[in-house]
Amino acid sequence: MDTNSFNFFTPTKLIFGSGSLKNLKQIAPLYGKKCLLVSRPKDGSLKAIYKQIDTLLDSTGVSVIFFDEIVPNPTLEGINRGVKIASENKVDFVLGVGGGSVMDSAKLIALLYESNGIVNWNNAFSNYNHPFEYIASKNSSLPFIAVSTTSGTGSQCTQAAVVSDTKNKEKITLFHRDLFPKVAIIDPELMLSVPSRVTAATGFDAFTHAFESYLGQRTSPLTEYLSLETIRLVVEYLPKVIQKPDSIEYRTKLAWADTAAGICLSNGGADLPHPLGEIIGGICQRIAHGETLAIVYPAFLEYKEKIAAEKVKQEAIDFQTALTTIGRFTVKKQVGEDGVLFGTVTNGDVAEVVKEATKKDIDRRDISVPEIHGVGKYKVQIKLHNEVNAEINLEVTSY
Repeated sequence: MDTNSFNFFTPTKLIFGSGSLKNLKQIAPLYGKKCLLVSRPKDGSLKAIYKQIDTLLDSTGVSVIFFDEIVPNPTLEGINRGVKIASENKVDFVLGVGGGSVMDSAKLIALLYESNGIVNWNNAFSNYNHPFEYIASKNSSLPFIAVSTTSGTGSQCTQAAVVSDTKNKEKITLFHRDLFPKVAIIDPELMLSVPSRVTAATGFDAFTHAFESYLGQRTSPLTEYLSLETIRLVVEYLPKVIQKPDSIEYRTKLAWADTAAGICLSNGGADLPHPLGEIIGGICQRIAHGETLAIVYPAFLEYKEKIAAEKVKQEAIDFQTALTTIGRFTVKKQVGEDGVLFGTVTNGDVAEVVKEATKKDIDRRDISVPEIHGVGKYKVQIKLHNEVNAEINLEVTSY
């Protein structure tokens, strides 16, 4: 990774946190007086959320046109209908409320909008096919606001949208800078009722975004940091959310993981599992995207094992250097009149002072502390990797 030269682009304004949906009242009027609200069937499981949003917008004088025909794995035909409705009603902006399929549909309706209601798919497929070539904004595009109700697709933070060509049984990903939402509202309260199967599939999707961007060729210090944080959060909190789906704490952790992973994906890109998953999803359209990824991931991990191992080793070497640069770590203990410690210094004490200095967790089982019964200076061994060890200087002082 070259830390002296990299690109990072994320133009979306993020509004994150429990209760953040209320900000829509101030945000929406900035983009016009009439919006197309893209959603799943409005009388479905998110009925209460749609009603809340409708009331919020009505209080600001923004009128809502519902387009609630979105299905999992949105189709060309569905996008055509959405653009036609937006055109007929002369809407000012598009508001997507839902998960990945809703977001992708709303994005494409906003991007491909034309006043005559006709989508030029040939132009879209020919020109919107590279994730990192930010061509000029399309004059006829509509502003798009995203409100997430799931945690995993990351679509609220990316320049990509996927559409299904049911006739040819394939999925196609379009890329354009106008597919980045103007504003994304990520409110974990809206995710409390997500079913376990959807939570698992979208959570794994977030993991793959982070994992693939971390190992990719376009990695940067920012994407690496966010990728590792995402992986940690998903591994720790996805099982907890499955066990306790109504925990706002756990939902918030996953919502942040999803957001961070989307930012990673938009800058670092995806790897083989995503196009392979799209092929599977194009043929078997009832399989969720996260589930298609789970199908191909065991083989992908085997393929990537060597690359991942080299990267993990380099992370350990970098941390070894950081520990050496710090120079000395201090543990304070209570000492008797004879200079003998009350108790001793444990590997847990060392792990704590290292975390304070580096903001990184170390497994205390990887720390070897000599017998310490008094104040003084000591050497402590830390295993960072099978092939990388660090020796740190530890000073024990009295309170």
